[in-house]
Amino acid sequence: MILNIIAALLGLTFVTLHKLQSVKKDFVVANQTFVLKKFFEGEFIGILMSLIVIILMAITVKEWIGVKPQFESYVRIIFSMGGAIGSWAFLLFLGTSRKYIRKVVDEKTNELDAIKSKTD
Repeated sequence: MILNIIAALLGLTFVTLHKLQSVKKDFVVANQTFVLKKFFEGEFIGILMSLIVIILMAITVKEWIGVKPQFESYVRIIFSMGGAIGSWAFLLFLGTSRKYIRKVVDEKTNELDAIKSKTD
């Protein structure tokens, strides 16, 4: 069971690091300072919900193997994919870091458009 939970946590960590790298690039493009603490504050709920899904999977694993015994050979894969896909979905829909930086980029674009329209 421990290896299954580790597999799920590694899936969650992989997706979280991928999003962190992507958001960090967006901050560079927007000439904003990336602060790791703010990233985790903005993504905390999504990461926490992913952890809860992993715990629920660990608690219910015997039940879903009881329904489909052939899944027993794939439990570790299911856990790792559950951690990765669950965190991807939660970070996508509940994360605020990317929304914040896109708002900054939109504001800067609007400012430049206003300046450009005055010169035309």
